[in-house]
Amino acid sequence: MSSHPVTHGGKALMFARDQSVDYRAVLDFSANVNPLGPPLKAIEAIREEMDLIRFYPDEYPVRLTRALSERLRIPADAIMAGNGATDLLYFWIRTVRPRRATLVVPTFTEYRRALETIGCDIETVPLEENNGFRLPAHPIATDAVIVTNPNNPTGAYLPPEEMVEWIARFDPSTQIFIDEAFVEFTVQPSLVQYIDRFPNLWILRSMTKFYALPGLRLGYLAGSGVRSLIKKREPWQVNSLAEAAGIAALVDRPYEEATLQLAQRERIWLWKKLQDLPSIRAFPTSANFFLARCDSGETLDRLIEVLLKNNILIRDCREIEGLEGACFRFAIKTRRENELLIQHLRSL
Repeated sequence: MSSHPVTHGGKALMFARDQSVDYRAVLDFSANVNPLGPPLKAIEAIREEMDLIRFYPDEYPVRLTRALSERLRIPADAIMAGNGATDLLYFWIRTVRPRRATLVVPTFTEYRRALETIGCDIETVPLEENNGFRLPAHPIATDAVIVTNPNNPTGAYLPPEEMVEWIARFDPSTQIFIDEAFVEFTVQPSLVQYIDRFPNLWILRSMTKFYALPGLRLGYLAGSGVRSLIKKREPWQVNSLAEAAGIAALVDRPYEEATLQLAQRERIWLWKKLQDLPSIRAFPTSANFFLARCDSGETLDRLIEVLLKNNILIRDCREIEGLEGACFRFAIKTRRENELLIQHLRSL
């Protein structure tokens, strides 16, 4: 059994049931999901294709894969869609089966769990707080290296040109797996454009965060190696409504522009407000969330208790490998919601 417990944010529905409150009364800062909600085009597509639930979906979501191919400008056979990014990371690990893998920590907690299910030897490389949680310069000699960029939970981000230099330092036999679940919020291009240059490069993307579709579960994996893995893929991993919503979301450019404007505006506003809180230290972020640290565990316990009484959830990060102190993470939401959180933080 792992010595590193796996917990997650995004438990608003569970909290609502346990507290017997309407789920719409819960303000969930623990899940880093677009506060605008799903694109209207995605909602309309779901309604239009509701009758499709009487039929089996395609064994492999051909329409979504084609739409992604056109949007990303990479071959369709280099894309594998899945039932959320977590589904794909587990599939990749159990199919590629690295004997030794390196986790750059802190990171998404499911990676360690997935590697442990195949008996993989796991090495960790810590990101240094005093270096802005930037990637280490030296290559790591294992079968696979797993990185989140932007990093989850710190929000630290390395731009494409620096990532390409970093990837090029590795031996081609080392599989480089980069999780870009939050890259859309950085307004920077994805590394998918480099999958032909680096046959050992794999890019994991989520469609649930930026497009606010976590209940549908949708994500994709890109890499030249997908062509060999698709033969081992289980069928029916993407349902018809998720596929329809994903296709519609990809062409809703006004929604994307509104999201990026909100994220940038609120990121700047929150950063300024966080600097005035003596009991809390926040870290710079390029994503749609902040990592912060309370001056003591007692302070964080008190904060969580007060927030829960007001039906507000944040992500307690004290058990996340690679972090020190009483850390917590919270999503960037609308101004009204952000103001409410700041009010509670000021009361500490």
